[in-house]
Amino acid sequence: MKISILAMSSSEMVSSENNSTLSLIRSTLYKNGQEVLSSTIVKPISKIISTSLDYALQTADCVLLLCENGLDKPYMAKRIICEKFGSKLINSIYAKKNIEEYAENNNVPLQKEDMSFYQMPDIARTVKNPLGIFQGCLCEKDGKILFLLPLSYAELSHMFFASVLPYILQSKDSGIKTFVLKTYGLSFGEMQLVLKDFISNKHNIEVVCNEYLGLGEIIVNVPKGVRSDLTDKFIQDMYTKVLPYVYSDKDESEAEFIYTLLSMHHKKLCFAEDFTAGNMAATFFSNIENAKEILKDSFVTIANSSKASVLGVSGELFNRPTLDYKEIAYQMAVGAINRSGADIVVSTFGDINKGELVFAIGNMEGIHIYTEHVDGSLEQKIKMATNAALFELIKKCKTGNFGMGKTII
Repeated sequence: MKISILAMSSSEMVSSENNSTLSLIRSTLYKNGQEVLSSTIVKPISKIISTSLDYALQTADCVLLLCENGLDKPYMAKRIICEKFGSKLINSIYAKKNIEEYAENNNVPLQKEDMSFYQMPDIARTVKNPLGIFQGCLCEKDGKILFLLPLSYAELSHMFFASVLPYILQSKDSGIKTFVLKTYGLSFGEMQLVLKDFISNKHNIEVVCNEYLGLGEIIVNVPKGVRSDLTDKFIQDMYTKVLPYVYSDKDESEAEFIYTLLSMHHKKLCFAEDFTAGNMAATFFSNIENAKEILKDSFVTIANSSKASVLGVSGELFNRPTLDYKEIAYQMAVGAINRSGADIVVSTFGDINKGELVFAIGNMEGIHIYTEHVDGSLEQKIKMATNAALFELIKKCKTGNFGMGKTII
């Protein structure tokens, strides 16, 4: 494999430590039969990086783009990668999980600006960095491989030997084909149990499972030499096993999949939120550039009086000794449809302290009520409630409940 290394550095020289690391990376690649075409230091200027990356991608099979820490430089690098690979930035739940783990393990307070590190190109896989906030990523398209990695000495050396080198050698030796399934509702342990026969298969097909707050991905790496008919049967059998939990066979978020479904059928969506406190609408706007094309309106009504005045929920419901969560969620949904004129509505209500969630999904023809129990911190409960409601919305859209026709993965 032909490899080029681009190191983004504000000065014309990188530190002696980083120079030693780059030298070690080059020599390690050579020793493992890889051809290093170049190792270049480039100024962190958008035009220079873009031109250098163009040339590197034209001449090399794999590019290692190494970036100084800080807020602006990694973000700039990701934007340029999106331009080259025809993708866009989204919030990665895996990058977020890794950053939160790092902060918790090292007692590091996270700042608001650290959220920019959650963002990854939508075609990218997150490369875990256990030693810092700057998470790496891997992008593949049209036979080209690109890694974005921190230039920091300790972080780079760890990630290179733990993740990058094994991937390069595996790609060279086996010509891997990769398939991805995005899931909801399966914990990591449940994935391992449900897919145990696939994980320990006789064809040396690698099955990797990841999960965070209910959202997961199943990555299948098929090495060169496995017959196509065996591959097809393996993938189909695994699809069948986890199909009730699969929402997409592309590396995309729930919000992106819903956007694709609704925009294809010219359907408009509306949210009425209490339990999720506006997170459902925020999830769409943070993941989708053109969210307004399908999101007609959104109501966040925390106070009971607001639910009555804005959405028309009966005030009598709030005077009862015990709140009827289902009836309140139902009336919130009805009110949102009447106020917005949207085709589809999702409402959320419940007791966030107890983790008791009710959400309603429907349209003018009928509204369905769902109950869920969520655990964790307040932030995790809100995220899990959002994930649960969006997944049920996907299921209803895919089964043709909203006049959209059945969608089969």
